[in-house]
Amino acid sequence: MAHPNASSAFPRILLIDDDVISLEVLSTVLEMKRYPVDCAEDGAKALEFLKTSAVLPEVILMDSQMPGLSGPELVTELRRLSDAQLIAISGSEVSAELRQATDGFLLKPVEVDALIALLEGGSSATAPAGSAAVPEANLVAASDLPSVTAEADLLIDPIVLGKLRAMMSASAVLEIYTAVASDMKTRLVTLAAAIDAGNTTEVSRIAHTIKGGCAMVGFSIATAAAARLENSNRPETWLKELSQLHFALSELQGMLGNGLLE
Repeated sequence: MAHPNASSAFPRILLIDDDVISLEVLSTVLEMKRYPVDCAEDGAKALEFLKTSAVLPEVILMDSQMPGLSGPELVTELRRLSDAQLIAISGSEVSAELRQATDGFLLKPVEVDALIALLEGGSSATAPAGSAAVPEANLVAASDLPSVTAEADLLIDPIVLGKLRAMMSASAVLEIYTAVASDMKTRLVTLAAAIDAGNTTEVSRIAHTIKGGCAMVGFSIATAAAARLENSNRPETWLKELSQLHFALSELQGMLGNGLLE
């Protein structure tokens, strides 16, 4: 039987999300703040982890919309295997049922300071993204941001980029945006297939995942296109948004290739 982590100052955290970008950003930042972190890419893997791990998490952060086991059904299984504080995260509002079943809720892109406030406060109240005050030492003034080209400003939110650069090394930031490009390239293939099949549910699900990952790193143009696609019930607009996502990916790849994010 697994045992809880002994540390009360820095509780062990299990992140559950099918969006690898959200996993990478959150785990990197939390580990830098000395929180031990484990990751699972879906509900089934999370349950397997809880069954086999030598140490149980004290906090579980779970995406509310994932393929397979998800939502209230996943919450039930997590509660059966763990006494951890359970916080839902999502790029969209969640159902009242899920809010009642969990101990807190954070909107993506998750503000780390809001998350830390929720972890340290131990409150069951909802903590919307950005609700916690950001310590003055962590604020990045526009004049203090690393040099970013006008092209980058149009593509990536300079405030988000500045915060990432303030929290981690340049190589780590570059790895994250490289991972964004790689993940998005793969997801656009499945998105195109869903559009060709006229599968509204799958189009919305994939767009939701793209939106969440891109929002975490301030990839604004892609976030906006994915959000429109997620909420669109008009198939005649899907190809336009898909084209916009391909354009955004191409621009990001160009910036990475030209060293504009180093």
